[in-house]
Amino acid sequence: MEATGYSRWFERLLAELGFEVWMGDLAEIKAKRVKKQKFDREDARLLLRLMRETTSANLGTSPENRDLRQLLWHLIAWWQMRTRIMNQLQALAMNEGYR
Repeated sequence: MEATGYSRWFERLLAELGFEVWMGDLAEIKAKRVKKQKFDREDARLLLRLMRETTSANLGTSPENRDLRQLLWHLIAWWQMRTRIMNQLQALAMNEGYR
């Protein structure tokens, strides 16, 4: 399964049903593609080859690490939003002659 932004619920559902879910890192898979054109049949062959010879056991990270990564991503986004707002407020105050 390719790791996408909205697939976590589906991954959890499959895990609850007893299926083993392998998540693929798109950048890693793309780097191993010989031809740069995207065809579903060729992608399926590439994924099958990667699964057979897999040196990185799960081609991705554990669900716990993905959860942590998503929480950190949200924290960083909130921090950046806070910084932008503070900078805008400071610019408004300086335009009015305040420090």
